[in-house]
Amino acid sequence: MRATTLGLVALLIAGVAPAASAAPAGWQPEPATFGVSAPVFTSVRMDDGVMISTEVVYPTDPASGARAAGNFPVLLTQNPYGAGRSDPTSGGKYFVQRGYIYVASAIRGTGTSGGQVDWFGDRQGRDGAELVDWAARALPGSDGLVGLDGCSYLGVDQWFTAAAVGRHSALKTIAPFCTDSDFYNDLTADGGIPTSFVAGIAHAEPRGPQDDPATDPQSVTIAQQATGGPRAYDNDYWQQLDVQRLMPTIVANGIPALSEAGWQDLFPGGNLGTYVASQNAYFHRPLTAPVTAREPTTGRYQAIVGPWTHGEHVNEASLQSIRLEWFDTWLKGARTGMADTRTPLHLFENTASRWVDTAAWPPSPTASSFRFDGGDTLAWAPGSSLTYTTAPLTRSMVLDGPSDLTVYASSTTPEVELSATLNVLAADGHVVKQADGILLGSQRQLDTAQSWYADGTLIQPSHPFTQASQRAVPVGRSTRYDLSLLANFTEITAGQRIQVVLTTQPPANFHLAMAPTPRQLAGLADGVYTIQHATLNLPLAAPDRFRTSSADWGPIS
Repeated sequence: MRATTLGLVALLIAGVAPAASAAPAGWQPEPATFGVSAPVFTSVRMDDGVMISTEVVYPTDPASGARAAGNFPVLLTQNPYGAGRSDPTSGGKYFVQRGYIYVASAIRGTGTSGGQVDWFGDRQGRDGAELVDWAARALPGSDGLVGLDGCSYLGVDQWFTAAAVGRHSALKTIAPFCTDSDFYNDLTADGGIPTSFVAGIAHAEPRGPQDDPATDPQSVTIAQQATGGPRAYDNDYWQQLDVQRLMPTIVANGIPALSEAGWQDLFPGGNLGTYVASQNAYFHRPLTAPVTAREPTTGRYQAIVGPWTHGEHVNEASLQSIRLEWFDTWLKGARTGMADTRTPLHLFENTASRWVDTAAWPPSPTASSFRFDGGDTLAWAPGSSLTYTTAPLTRSMVLDGPSDLTVYASSTTPEVELSATLNVLAADGHVVKQADGILLGSQRQLDTAQSWYADGTLIQPSHPFTQASQRAVPVGRSTRYDLSLLANFTEITAGQRIQVVLTTQPPANFHLAMAPTPRQLAGLADGVYTIQHATLNLPLAAPDRFRTSSADWGPIS
């Protein structure tokens, strides 16, 4: 397929210069004062009789090895991979050495815990709430205050516990790291097409003595996604697992949260949705609307997005120190000043290699639109692609948010699959991927109320992805498709070009492995698409709109 040059329709540049980080200069992490005990194993009975296995690690006197005198706050993590592996690198040791009791539990249906395993949800939240109560009231050595810690699954289930504890709980803060926001749209499906993500997680879980992998609730989800059943769509089941919808309850329960994700994560920038929802919930704004520069924000809900893959650097000194500062703020009453910031969103600006503190997401109130003409065809076959490239940019710009590719195309089949990769092309030909996205044609219905617009320009299309919203593609007729491309925060320097690669099947470097259902595959087979025209909408701002952070929010490599 031939390459085409995009024509620039409009370049409207605007941005917001955020205030500098309010992180204090005086706070420093405590030294490793305590030793670490051998794990103490116990089980805790839930309200339905299921026994949840836990291991507890205590601070000790380094000289004698005896348990340290006094009471300590408790950090709890809930783990689907067995209680003996509290996080990817046993990161609890760092906190125990600095005056915390660390508790790791095996979620129900895994490890030696009873019950049947499910995919997050209300039951795991209630289990977490009961564990919090036990850790505060019945655990020897506890001072009655509890925080939640953990990465990936161990991060996500913190949100459900925070929603389940109620007001005036012993749970005082959470730090969900390596997390996303909306399971259906972020991980279990993309563009209306299921992924293999849930099935992959299931294979990694050691099943408990009472779990039946053939019939447990998680297995039901896997089977329905594979066959195109109800959970292949964004139905009520997935709506209840949308973490963003938990935020009004979490805020009402008074639980502060510090989240983290990476630009190279399983779902790049996956915690941005929870950041937006928590800020909006705190100020009683529409839950999933963009946070603009004119609106107030609170330091009780902060987010970090770094240049990392999934879980990278989480249990190294830099990010452990940040979590320690967060826990010391809310569990030990330390006067760190961390919660006083007016810029609670901490973003690594790719290629510029700097941290930026801001409050708005996305920061730019306007977008730039690039239009390209079509006339080319794509076949639903591996490797079928079209490449479109802009002229070199005349000045450096920052891509600061999600983006949209709107395609008009006709098809010879009643189903369409379009994926797009957004790249930056250097003068020497070096290509750096920035974002990607995918859309199933029958799920093209645009939800304008939930979509994001920058000064009237679509930058983040939203689709219902329900069974009711599904419509066959009209064969032979030009039809509109709005592809949501992942968010990014990266500087594109003068002389570089923006490139879009449009394909019918996602390339090997797509951020998730797709698994279309049998019905979807049947509708896609032998399809040939003719591209009429398309428009790329990007949020772009001048680099001097942002100030380099005075704080170090983690490793930059």
